[in-house]
Amino acid sequence: MNLFYSNNSKYRDKIEKLYIKSFPKEERFPFWILDKCSKEENSDLYAILDNEKFIGMCYIVNCKDVYYLMYFTVEPNLRNKKYGSRILNDLKEKYNTIFLSVDMPIDEISIRRKNFYLKNGFYDTNKYYEDTGISYSVLCSNNKYEITDNIMQRRYTNMTNNPKLFNVISTIFNVSDISLKEKL
Repeated sequence: MNLFYSNNSKYRDKIEKLYIKSFPKEERFPFWILDKCSKEENSDLYAILDNEKFIGMCYIVNCKDVYYLMYFTVEPNLRNKKYGSRILNDLKEKYNTIFLSVDMPIDEISIRRKNFYLKNGFYDTNKYYEDTGISYSVLCSNNKYEITDNIMQRRYTNMTNNPKLFNVISTIFNVSDISLKEKL
């Protein structure tokens, strides 16, 4: 495995196709927002390659001293081949402290998804929140890092410096009223 992360626009169509196929509509931004925000300084939209072969995508937002892994997926036909684990290890090395949200484990797929991250070095913060009617667990790669409401807000506020684009982001997801709750 020789992994490479590219923000080259020649992979845009492959990234978009995988993104739409991998994430439910109610959990994703219109792709053009991710693409436009990634051209600024605070976020990265990557095609993930093994040598020259497209294997996945990720979108990461810089939240100052921590990074939010907003979207991450591997091509369906390449899952369960250790790519996901290898990529997460690379990202943790590159970005040091990463946090992410996974839908609360209520069915086989959401249980597998959360267990995948836990198996790959993420910790359950014992916090959750709701956004657009969906409950999410918050996981972090550093068990000593405290995830706060303010940090959760930064995952959206840091996506762009463009006020018009931020206004669009604010109409899609709950940007300003984040309220983390402790799991019982």
